[in-house]
Amino acid sequence: MKYILGVDQGGSKTHAVVSDEGGRVLGMGKSYGACHSSTGLEHALGAIREASEKALNSAKLTFEDVTVVVGGLTGIDWDYEASLLEEGIQKYFPLAKIKVVNDSIIAMRAATKEKRCGILCAGSGLNCAVQNEDECFAYGFYIPDEYQGGCSLGKKAVQAVFDSHMGLLPKTGLTEKILVRFGAKTVDELLFMRVKGKISGDDYLSLPMMIEEEACAGDQVAVDIWKDYGKVVAGFLTARAGKMGICEEKMDIVLSGSIFKCKFQEFQRTVKEEILHKIPNANVIEAVYEPVMGAVVMGLQLLHGEVAEEVYENMEETSKQFPIRRLEKQ
Repeated sequence: MKYILGVDQGGSKTHAVVSDEGGRVLGMGKSYGACHSSTGLEHALGAIREASEKALNSAKLTFEDVTVVVGGLTGIDWDYEASLLEEGIQKYFPLAKIKVVNDSIIAMRAATKEKRCGILCAGSGLNCAVQNEDECFAYGFYIPDEYQGGCSLGKKAVQAVFDSHMGLLPKTGLTEKILVRFGAKTVDELLFMRVKGKISGDDYLSLPMMIEEEACAGDQVAVDIWKDYGKVVAGFLTARAGKMGICEEKMDIVLSGSIFKCKFQEFQRTVKEEILHKIPNANVIEAVYEPVMGAVVMGLQLLHGEVAEEVYENMEETSKQFPIRRLEKQ
């Protein structure tokens, strides 16, 4: 029997899932988040090893039992980075074929079997990819910091507090919530904290839920933050589809990542409307599985070429015993 290990590594966690060659899910493991380019290569590899070991132990397998490893890792934006991580992972799996891709690619494969497709993956950061048959483009560093997922939304919320204080925006409930969150008595004190660098990236990442709550309550400033962000991020995807000349084609567009779990449904609606305006035949879908299952699918494809429907059915049935079915958690 041959075994496939899929790995999904992001800034907040590292997931690993092992399946057999028939697509039956046998084990799952979780470890800390990492990114080789920001937290260091050894730190990232350590998280992969830890999550993999837990998954293999739960399946009563060893590293030597694994035939194929596919990793969808954050920060894989250049070819040399993929090679670097593949070499590092190979040390743990001496007998396995190793393939590393950007984590947005496995998230796309967790949702669609189609070869003409695209994905918006918004979590703590943002990535976008579009595939047309064998041509695939992932944005990576092309996306500026001001649109990088939860962190950028948090920054927009803090700036909205300042803009509201200046009279550039209406009064907003975000002001009181954010002042309390940072222990600031006044907007001036909050501004001083930002200028002095006392608000960190993790601080900003804690704010999207506040924006969500205020938007759901009808706060116009919070509503506009979500809708404006939705229009911009949809534009990345539609622009690349236009560049590839496939805007008139039928294609699956996947919305994935924690930001798309937002309870303020106007955000998702805005994104879909923007996509359909430029790609009228798009099928906008949400991922059925967590991205790590896309890595398993890619591993099965490396093993079999075309994956039989029976294999997908095995995956569907056996995945129910693990927390990897994304839609069921909403």
